Amino acid sequence: MTDRHFQVQCRVLGAVWLLAVFVTSVQAILTHNNNFEVFRASSYNLLAGRDLYVANATHHDFFKYSPTFALLFTPFAVLPFGLGLLLWNAVNAGALWAALGRILDGRQAFIARLIVTMDLVGSMQNVQSNALSAGLMILAFADLNDRREARAATWITLGTIIKIFPIIAGVFAAFRPYRLPRFVLFAVVAAGVAVAAPLLVESPAALVAQYNSWKAISSTDALMRGFSVMELWHLASGTDWPNWPLQLAGVVVLLAPLVRYSFWGLTRFRLLFLASVLMFCVLFNHKAESPSFVVALAGIAIWFTVSERRLADWVLLGVVFVGTVLSSSDAMPKVWQESLFEPYRLKAVPVLLVWVVTQTALWRMTPGQSASAQPRAHRSAPAAGAI
Repeated sequence: MTDRHFQVQCRVLGAVWLLAVFVTSVQAILTHNNNFEVFRASSYNLLAGRDLYVANATHHDFFKYSPTFALLFTPFAVLPFGLGLLLWNAVNAGALWAALGRILDGRQAFIARLIVTMDLVGSMQNVQSNALSAGLMILAFADLNDRREARAATWITLGTIIKIFPIIAGVFAAFRPYRLPRFVLFAVVAAGVAVAAPLLVESPAALVAQYNSWKAISSTDALMRGFSVMELWHLASGTDWPNWPLQLAGVVVLLAPLVRYSFWGLTRFRLLFLASVLMFCVLFNHKAESPSFVVALAGIAIWFTVSERRLADWVLLGVVFVGTVLSSSDAMPKVWQESLFEPYRLKAVPVLLVWVVTQTALWRMTPGQSASAQPRAHRSAPAAGAI
């Protein structure tokens, strides 16, 4: 493929993403999407001093994000409903598009963006924040690679005030242990600012009450299992375990490859670990739902771009496309969705398979293999061995 043809393909894909933002936003506007209405109402409630975490008759749902998210959502809330929703979807898509371009070269980024396109559409149809969360985690990874700890801490903090799981992106700072104190300092400052930010519009006592309400409503979700490994285990074994033992086991498996200290400076090792973290955030998230899977697909896209792309890798990607991407789309017969994919949470199974393959690759990587399988150079990747 010539460079000219590749540039045309990139422009076409970019146009597809722009069109997807517009079309999904129009769909959500026509149905007056309830998720976006709940987000808007949270900003109004915060400014009015009302409890954020009480459902009302208009929106039929609870707000479950942080008080700081309600504050930061205000620029979207004060706009007309349609314009605010369009810009919110554009921010989500733009964050993921830009983030993949930060960590991958042009051709790799094109493949990765192509892989996540359909799940991005699904997330935007539901006006969710998952694409933004994935983008912020990837941007944090890129900035930690570039020794920009303040920016990385900011991205992680923003991700965490939206949904808790992006906090795990702080583990990427371990790849530069000598700069870890600097990152921790910036992270503490960023977290303090984020937690206190609603004081701009609320009294300290009112803000404490908001956080207590948030804690109370979050505790009601503790026994949920969603589209997670915990639910797959429950369905397969018939046992009714609490979530934390499997989540703890998942954390141990996720972090275990970091004992291979000599590989920390290799770009491919880092990118595979990033991919593993993104998949983990869905697989072991007790509140994972179908629109959440754009986060996992971002991880799968990164895994595939740095894989050796053998026949087995292509087959596994095909399994993901059918079992995860298409399983919740209109392309899958409704009877299969209702009788097979939904009740047995099969959407999570292909992601689990790729996660296991990724973990195996992290353990089986050898110095010679790593050198020969490095992805093409990009601006965010340090030289091998530079930690």
